[in-house]
Amino acid sequence: MDIVDEHRLRTRTTAVVLDWAAEREPPFRGEDKAGYGEAIVAAHIVADEARLTLHRWIDAARRADMSWSEIGEVLGISKQAAQQRFRALTTTDTSTAEAEVVRTGATAFNEMRILAEEGRRGHELTGVGILTLTFRTSDRQWEYCRRVGSGSDTARLKDAGWEHVASYLPFHYYKRAVG
Repeated sequence: MDIVDEHRLRTRTTAVVLDWAAEREPPFRGEDKAGYGEAIVAAHIVADEARLTLHRWIDAARRADMSWSEIGEVLGISKQAAQQRFRALTTTDTSTAEAEVVRTGATAFNEMRILAEEGRRGHELTGVGILTLTFRTSDRQWEYCRRVGSGSDTARLKDAGWEHVASYLPFHYYKRAVG
């Protein structure tokens, strides 16, 4: 990628949050303290989605037999750094932090069963990824639902107590505490 392409991509990424601010009612102008919290959340969502997208591309590259050395080279980091940062994508190691549970092998066909099992165990969904569901332990039980599409029923779900967790095309994932 040359510098012109990089600049265009950065400009388009920045525009996502700027468009969000302009489309709010009333538009967020940054003239006072109000609204900065939501602006930070909007920027965080964009950054989080970019991180997930990077992981998806690296997983696809590994499945296409791209080596860790080649991945490190394109990212400007060492082979070892690339492995340490992204290896969790391609392994089934669930020995991460004690309070975090990562279930691998989740597909569109079995993930609702996995979500129900983990919810009964008191595991709160915190993220979705390539064949993975990530949870944190909690003192409550959880239930989950998944929707396809643009999320047009988000307001109805919110009114029913559902909280949006993540999106991983084409699905949107929601959670709510049981009881």
